[in-house]
Amino acid sequence: MPKSQEDIVRLFFNYLSKSNYDEAKEFMERQRLVFLNNAWPKAMFDILCDFALAEKNYYDTNFEPSKDKMLERKEDENYLDFVYKTLYQDLEKLQTEVDDNYIIKFMTTLLQFISVRLQLLELYDKLYEIGSMNSWINFSELSETVENIQNDLSNFSPVDQVLRIVRYELDCIQHLFKCHEHLGEWSYFDSLISLKESSDAFILWEKCYLNKEPWRFGSLFMSKSTLPPLLLWFKRFKHMTISKFMLYFYGILVRQSSLREVKNTSETKNLHFFTKMQQLKQKAEALSAMLVFESPDYVTDDESSNGGQSITKMDPYIKYKIIISYPKVPVKFDVIEKMTINEEEHSVNKIQLITDENVTYMIMRVDLKIIFIMCFNGKPKNEEREKASTLEFVSMLRCHKYFTSVNR
Repeated sequence: MPKSQEDIVRLFFNYLSKSNYDEAKEFMERQRLVFLNNAWPKAMFDILCDFALAEKNYYDTNFEPSKDKMLERKEDENYLDFVYKTLYQDLEKLQTEVDDNYIIKFMTTLLQFISVRLQLLELYDKLYEIGSMNSWINFSELSETVENIQNDLSNFSPVDQVLRIVRYELDCIQHLFKCHEHLGEWSYFDSLISLKESSDAFILWEKCYLNKEPWRFGSLFMSKSTLPPLLLWFKRFKHMTISKFMLYFYGILVRQSSLREVKNTSETKNLHFFTKMQQLKQKAEALSAMLVFESPDYVTDDESSNGGQSITKMDPYIKYKIIISYPKVPVKFDVIEKMTINEEEHSVNKIQLITDENVTYMIMRVDLKIIFIMCFNGKPKNEEREKASTLEFVSMLRCHKYFTSVNR
């Protein structure tokens, strides 16, 4: 039996750190009856029991209320966000009513932790909103948001065991965002490093939820994953990022191993983006489907403008580099250059067509510097269908599907 307030807090958060949320709640309810009645205010037990339930719903991505939830809230408000805000307000009020130094310190720590949770919920809401907009995603901005949350973290003893899990979560998502940011720059080494760091963080995070119960014979027949839904979402997002990495650096990976090995890995691991691009080209009866990287024009000092700068235009056949093409066909990049020069603001989300010498180019940007192109002999047979298919493929590369599933 716990002998002190410190022991009770330590054991409570030890349950939470092992994702034993129900046990944490039951443990605190027992303490309310047998030990801490005089030392702690009754409301503190209620807050911690509700906190354990909130943590369980968080990892279950249960951000919306079920029908049996009776709490009143605004219709447009995230349910779990409402719960954490209520806990925060109750803790702040209770803090003014106690005079025990340890309890006050513990409450301050818990308030800081809940503040981090609220920032994370706001981030996931933002991801859902971004995914619903079907637009270009600024991964640099998302990475900066995560970094700001990380900067708010410190060693909040006695909840440092739970914070360790939060750090893994933040590290995992920040490195995945960084990887997509580097993919947008077509930077092989930086993308690879970020992908490796996100995988390392995920492995550490995953270990926190494995082997939480003794082995049983019946577990041999369990097909359902025991990981909480939030980790499963991260696992899918990481898998999608690996598939995108393989598409962007298909040529490098083939040179490092062999075409057969890359194809076998793609098939066995369900890394499907290259196959999706092939199927898109074949269904559209296009000459080719390709991804192209657009290098920025040179910015040079202009002596004639008193220390100002001017932009030096690059040769289109140097400026545009083919990332991957199925199959390889000649492309008139000077024609592509004319289209990009005449692009309107926000055209990053538009599909454009241009015809030159009986070859039609269907063009859409994936990122600011990555362009998806399908080439047709003459006009597309079904222009609207091919536009819809192109939009769907680009949307997958932009992660929209994964972001809209974060709270499901």
